Amino acid sequence: MPPRKLAVVGCGFPQLGLLRAARELGLSLLGLDLNPEAVGVPLVDRFERASTGDPEAIAGAIVRAGADAITTTGSELALTTTARVALRLGLPFYATPEVIFRCQDKGAMREAYRGAGLPVPRFLHARGLDEARAFAREVGAPLVVKPAFGWGQRGVSRVEDPTALDEAYRAAEEVSHGGAGVVIEEFLAGHELSVNGWVERGELVVYGVTDREVFPGSRPLGVMRSEVAPSRLDAALVEAGVEAARRAARALGLTRGPCYTQVCVAPGRAAVFETAARCGGGFDADVTRLVSGVDLYRRLLGVALGDRDLEQEGARGERHGAALVRFLAPPSGEVRRVEGLERARFVAGVVDAAIYARPGQRLAGLVNAASRAGHLLCVGETREEAVARADEAEAVLWIEV
Repeated sequence: MPPRKLAVVGCGFPQLGLLRAARELGLSLLGLDLNPEAVGVPLVDRFERASTGDPEAIAGAIVRAGADAITTTGSELALTTTARVALRLGLPFYATPEVIFRCQDKGAMREAYRGAGLPVPRFLHARGLDEARAFAREVGAPLVVKPAFGWGQRGVSRVEDPTALDEAYRAAEEVSHGGAGVVIEEFLAGHELSVNGWVERGELVVYGVTDREVFPGSRPLGVMRSEVAPSRLDAALVEAGVEAARRAARALGLTRGPCYTQVCVAPGRAAVFETAARCGGGFDADVTRLVSGVDLYRRLLGVALGDRDLEQEGARGERHGAALVRFLAPPSGEVRRVEGLERARFVAGVVDAAIYARPGQRLAGLVNAASRAGHLLCVGETREEAVARADEAEAVLWIEV
């Protein structure tokens, strides 16, 4: 029999692990992305240029190609489109557009958390500057301002001085999809964890917990630099973060599929920042697989193919004591050359290394999560060894502008 034809919405770095897992299963791959030079395009059998935010274009491409399955990972925009197209074409998917929307509207998400008794930062879903200014006067700085409906850290900033609020508000409002407004909230200090798992029969089963480390800076705020496992926190604090993630998934009504949660942990408090009905977009599922043996990408493919055994697959392959992903910050300017990639790949413990920037490309620096310039995926027997290997590999990489 010919191989099943699978459409993957998005061919950027958030979809790399999924594309690789699909190739290992021998599937015929249709890649869909607006960028024909996306890093995952060489992995697909057929590519069609289509925006991951355009359900009509995606559905048309799938029908033309005769694909009989659809999936995606790592991107909220692609996730929304995939759920809509799957529903329209009658293809299997793990969540409805309504469920996904509950995990994207930040105001509604925080109301659900609060209704479930979870600690949340004081927040306001603002529809105008006057509301935002009044909230800022009441709560005081520092504050976080973000689109109510957005992703990739676009339009997210930390406001230290109330005089900077108006500019931050307008920047968030500009990229808030559908005129959804702006969320403004108090800044919570604490240790950030990412909790990765799969919702099985309505309960979140956790397979990986990582320390979430971000690039410095207030605008954009919170762009992830590294996810490192195991966490350096003690077991009790990690378990508090895991339990908060489980409660958040229940509060949002998740019943099936991948779940990625950002939690801010401090003694006596575990506050959930966000819950996504998908795998994390920064190789979180890859790090989870390397430490737990559970491949969330293969489970996604099980959903798309209607294969319950694959969807419920347990640990497989080698498990490491520690693993991490580290992203490279982009410089500003036109790329002249890229050096050191092959040397980095030969460093012990480097599982994967890539630089997305190409000669002739103009980079604007770190403006959002999608602007990151490359990544390293490393393993070790201990956290310290994995970090040292990433340091060694990063030191030989160079993007000249």
